[in-house]
Amino acid sequence: MKTILFVSGLLLLIATEILKVYFIMPFPHMQMVHTLGFSYFINMHLWWFRIAGFAIIVYPAAEFLRNSNRLKKGLLVGVLVMYAVVAYLCNFKFTANRIFYEVKQIGFTNASEGMKDYNKLVIGVVNNGEVKAYPVYIVAYHHQLKDIVGGMPVLITYCSICRTGRVYSPLINGKYDSFKLVGINNSNAIFEDEATKSWWQQASGKAITGELKDAQLNEVPSQVMFMSQWLQIHPNSRVMKPDNNYLQQYSDFSTGNFKIFSP
Repeated sequence: MKTILFVSGLLLLIATEILKVYFIMPFPHMQMVHTLGFSYFINMHLWWFRIAGFAIIVYPAAEFLRNSNRLKKGLLVGVLVMYAVVAYLCNFKFTANRIFYEVKQIGFTNASEGMKDYNKLVIGVVNNGEVKAYPVYIVAYHHQLKDIVGGMPVLITYCSICRTGRVYSPLINGKYDSFKLVGINNSNAIFEDEATKSWWQQASGKAITGELKDAQLNEVPSQVMFMSQWLQIHPNSRVMKPDNNYLQQYSDFSTGNFKIFSP
């Protein structure tokens, strides 16, 4: 009985850690529509699953340590270490925001100041007399970045899987909110807002699950085109510079050499 309890609790703990990322990151070809709600439920109640799992194994684990020989005690410790490794990987290595880090430094240059990426795509935004261009290869790695254009906060997004670039207002019910990448669903990036933990679809700007389900972010007019085309229309545009913290990632990502599980 003690063995059954311990194995059941351990399986609950391991399954919880794995499934919370499996359905949303990074296996889009394995996803089905109905798994999104299941994944969201696990993510939102993660600590309850952990508490339940540890509550199940604590008594049998204590009994094993009290009454078993050294070999069995060593096996028990090894199994718990295995869970710790799984938990670490699923929370600090394989989550979307640990694979694609947020930008640390946003800087801009004038197009005339040595800009050489004329053959690369950009996401262009014009507002209140200010013109900015965001190279797609930069936004694609981060998936989203926050900025201000003409006094208006904007959320610049790009999904590298479905190749869609969208710009949204990060205001929810009139209040500024921040977003983080949590995964993908049906080959499109998903962002989570900080205030309500709702999940938003990148391509539509719509909340697809959570407290704000069916709410809609206001889209900011933008254009995706080659840098050369953009500068012909807006020669005075300011262009986002690469964040020096991620130059290698940009290079790997833009050339298709980026590996999801690289350290």
